[in-house]
Amino acid sequence: MEPVAGIGAGFAQAILGIADLLKGTSAPGLVALVLFGATGGMMLAAQILFWRACSYPKDLTYVLKREQRPITRALVTGLHIPLPKRNYGPVSARQMRVWTAFCEEFLYISDASGRAASPIDPALALSREALGLRLGIWRIVPGTLVGIGLVLTFLGLIAALREAGVSITASGSDPDMVKKALSDLLTIASAKFIMSLAGLTGSIVFGVFLKSWEVRLETIATALSDEVRSRLDVVTPERTLQQLLASSQRLEGLLRTAKI
Repeated sequence: MEPVAGIGAGFAQAILGIADLLKGTSAPGLVALVLFGATGGMMLAAQILFWRACSYPKDLTYVLKREQRPITRALVTGLHIPLPKRNYGPVSARQMRVWTAFCEEFLYISDASGRAASPIDPALALSREALGLRLGIWRIVPGTLVGIGLVLTFLGLIAALREAGVSITASGSDPDMVKKALSDLLTIASAKFIMSLAGLTGSIVFGVFLKSWEVRLETIATALSDEVRSRLDVVTPERTLQQLLASSQRLEGLLRTAKI
């Protein structure tokens, strides 16, 4: 048991050593500054990644709106040519594959217009999930910020309690010294909660930022699917079945009318 106890004591001393780093009165302010800086940096990085991820769907929507005509075989064949020359990135490469696979399912009506028909609803084929417009790992950031703030606060409280214990022991039976030690403990402990407050504030700000981007990504995907749906005929199995049922009901009505 002694080796196990030694390992436990060493681990406890390591934690106490980390806690001692937060013993100073300036530590909470520095930690809060680092948390706010990290939150701002992650927001900037997420902004850039989200912007790159939605570039291709936005460009595709713009091209479709600019064409102002139904989707035909010729339009689909040359649709990638007028897209802006961007460095789209890996997410956009997947979006291109999704769009190409969707176009391969088109059926082309052999009339003058050559308007395409799709057996798949664009709202499903070009949804936010299908296009890879997800928040991804950024979802865990708000909770992580809160957790970091709480952990650092408890470490700071541990350091404050240890320091107060040393002060009370050194003061002996002097009530004034004991009172001063307890007053210092409360002052230091209250300052440690600044770290929790910083983590909570960063979590709220980043959460609002993510929610705004989630709404924006959904809007971009919806705009693309709506634009595509307006320029082709959607012939899903459900819609075909509804049309067959409607035709059957009309035929039954005509037969009943003929018998009368």
